[in-house]
Amino acid sequence: MQITKARFSQFRNIDFCDLSLSGKNHFMLGVNGQGKSNCLEAIGFISALRSFRTQLTKPLFQKNTNEFQLFYEIEHERLGITEVELHIKPKQKILLIDGDPVKRLADFISLFPVVPLHSGDLMILRGSPSERRRFFDMTLASVDPEYFQSLRMYHKAVQERNQLLKMQSKGQALDAFEKELAKCAYSLVVKRREGIEHISQILVNVYEAFSEDKESPVLAYKPDMDCSSISAYEHFFAEQRKKDQIMGSTGRGPHRDDYSISLAIGGAKEYGSDGQQRGLIVALRMAQASLFETELGIKPVILVDDILGELDPMRKKSFWATCPKEIQIIASGTEYSAEETSLGWQVWNVNNGKFTKSDSTHQK
Repeated sequence: MQITKARFSQFRNIDFCDLSLSGKNHFMLGVNGQGKSNCLEAIGFISALRSFRTQLTKPLFQKNTNEFQLFYEIEHERLGITEVELHIKPKQKILLIDGDPVKRLADFISLFPVVPLHSGDLMILRGSPSERRRFFDMTLASVDPEYFQSLRMYHKAVQERNQLLKMQSKGQALDAFEKELAKCAYSLVVKRREGIEHISQILVNVYEAFSEDKESPVLAYKPDMDCSSISAYEHFFAEQRKKDQIMGSTGRGPHRDDYSISLAIGGAKEYGSDGQQRGLIVALRMAQASLFETELGIKPVILVDDILGELDPMRKKSFWATCPKEIQIIASGTEYSAEETSLGWQVWNVNNGKFTKSDSTHQK
């Protein structure tokens, strides 16, 4: 897909902007704090109705406002020329596709894939297990509706069991909920294992293409509970019941799963150099983009939010050399290097939330 127009109102420091994004490559150029990242963040909203920079919604609203509006015109492989409109309020999200309201996230989540590369991605590797679960849950849910449904049902079952645990409910009531919880847990773990195996194969190919490292990364799924059947999960939850009642919550299960990425030296989180870690994260995002295109039949839009300035020159040059030429890229930065100019970009000068198109494209 390709975003051809974007219009934002009252989003962070952007009072209003109307961008014509025809052509594949666009570069937002300006000093820090002017709104480059805010623009890419607003574009990224179309993928999952959330920010890729923060889980909080309050910072997205301008002072003394309670709504921001985002509009996109898209050339889409399945839908043709499509208009998407979002009205975001503190406790409400209104989504329209060609003027028709969309009621369920499941009907939307895989339609408009966007892959953001930004500095916060390092938390996928360096952060807590919840950061890695969030990334892989979003990735797998975007390409597999059954995974999205299993994930949703599992979290609902955990919440219901937690309520019963806090009420000190007797065994019979918990038995019924744990049967459903076990089914959801087993389905989720099976799909995670299959999905990670697929992503791991793509990651190896991508990493080898843009890194001079001789070693291949190993992506591993580390389930908190590795039961071989639904009945085994039922038995495990029953065994954990007394401890969970004391704590008032479900302490073990797929909501505690983790993932790891390793190199020959060991775990990349513990032993990888700064350059290796940054290179792995960029490769992981590009593997995500490849997965989206292969599984969905839709070319994702790639957002590059000033992160490549943190890569060493070799990896940065290799990234641009291996970046798919047929995919739309919208990037930002404080300067414009030789690697960027070789691609041919429409440059936008960004100043205090205002976007001015440069007179000509930049290329060698």
